[in-house]
Amino acid sequence: SKPIRLSWNNQMIEAFEPFTGRISIALLANLRDEPVLDAHRHVYPISGSFHYSVNQNFASLKFSYETDGNGELLMLALPHHMDILRDPAVVLADSYYCIKGLLTGIIGKHWEMIEPIPQISWHSPKPIDSDKLEIIRDQLYIDVDKEANDQFTYQFGKQIGALARLALIAEELGERDIIQKIITKLESSLTPWLEGNNHDALRYDTTWGGLCTNLSMDNIHLDFGLGYYNDHHYHWGYFIYAIAVLAKFNQGWVRDHIQPVMDLVRDIANPSSVDPFYPKFRNKDWYHGHSWSSGLFVFADSKNQESTSEAVNAYYGVYLLGLALNDRNMMQAGQVLLATEIRSTQKYWHMPSPNDIYDPIFAQNKMVGILWETKVDYATWFGANTEYIHGIQMLPFTPITEILLPAYFVEQEYPVVAKRLNEMEEAWKGFILMDLAIIDKDLAWILVQNLESFDDGNTATNTFWWVATRPDDSKSLTTVATSKKFDLAACVVFAVILAAALMVYAIVKVNWYERCLVVD
Repeated sequence: SKPIRLSWNNQMIEAFEPFTGRISIALLANLRDEPVLDAHRHVYPISGSFHYSVNQNFASLKFSYETDGNGELLMLALPHHMDILRDPAVVLADSYYCIKGLLTGIIGKHWEMIEPIPQISWHSPKPIDSDKLEIIRDQLYIDVDKEANDQFTYQFGKQIGALARLALIAEELGERDIIQKIITKLESSLTPWLEGNNHDALRYDTTWGGLCTNLSMDNIHLDFGLGYYNDHHYHWGYFIYAIAVLAKFNQGWVRDHIQPVMDLVRDIANPSSVDPFYPKFRNKDWYHGHSWSSGLFVFADSKNQESTSEAVNAYYGVYLLGLALNDRNMMQAGQVLLATEIRSTQKYWHMPSPNDIYDPIFAQNKMVGILWETKVDYATWFGANTEYIHGIQMLPFTPITEILLPAYFVEQEYPVVAKRLNEMEEAWKGFILMDLAIIDKDLAWILVQNLESFDDGNTATNTFWWVATRPDDSKSLTTVATSKKFDLAACVVFAVILAAALMVYAIVKVNWYERCLVVD
């Protein structure tokens, strides 16, 4: 290298003579960091890769960077990385911030993170309260007559997902005839979609390599922009969840439709970069840990995601489908997608106190509405009502919601949204009362009995089931405000996590389903 003379005018850097080569530029946030930055200035990344392996309880997540130059690579880690990074070599601790909080400078070309795997599958850990069984059974006999018949993907997906929930609740109640009735209905509702005989038929897009629909490809604003690759994991996630339930009770039907079923899965959860038809993990950003829901639309603030809970639902569905088909590789892909989505959701969308990600004036809202790459909004695409902002990060309520919405968070979050309880529409009130059940199941049970209507993606049966399967130690709001139980619970949770982190884990090579390609 040789010296070069530059000028800086706050808008551009200008060289006074020709130069060929590489120039490294760093923001010096603190003068004390200059020796560290200088020590690592000769090496930089030119590519990166992500690999995972899974055992029963943990996933090993590995970032590997290919570098050019000499010396040790210096990179910045986000807060959620630091929570699970194994033996990070920290050299910059408190100098750099971004929209997601404090960045930590660590050295090394290889990062390994140990991620606990959620242990919930088809049902909640706690069975239905015995004193509520008959009320739920009676409601199930009413709700079983519901249909999934909307002609557009998102609305149909919510309806078919709600029907699938009824089948699993019927299983808990031992209602075999009801299960069969729902399974028959799931089959008849899904068959036209999978065979291309419905109004808005599935259609493969050869330009970008994705599964869309006829109407959405002809009009990019239909189906919430599905044809322009918005929200694919939301839409197909509902389909996949319903198909997983079908596979649990009638694997033969799913095997008979395995090609379109695998198209749905590969569109959002394909692990192979050499698959000629679908990109690798379409929506997932492995560095940020969460997905992006925006597709080809261009925004000044770049990519964004609104409904984290529907992203969680999608990957929960992939996991359950792998479980139902006895396909360990699909199941493990779903588990890794699911675990990482939940971690980043709880880090960057949930804002319990104390909060070191966002400023207090914003964090007091407790829930992010839309997270962009360069900003966060306390709003949604369809309105700014508090119940919209909070509810869209909750629905649909399924067994995995128990992990997504922990009690310590809801204790702080629910009072914010509860201020509008008497003003919100019934469909949204149902979700908010299900949120309440996490911390006060007795009060929630009384209030949900008075609901007269429910969201298309929810039912009275599912609402009652959710409340009736909450842990018996759900605290009332008054108890939370006047006791030390929350502090004790936090200590217990910390102890459990610490113990789990010390467990020995085995690494299992991950392949993929027979109709997809090997993870590379």
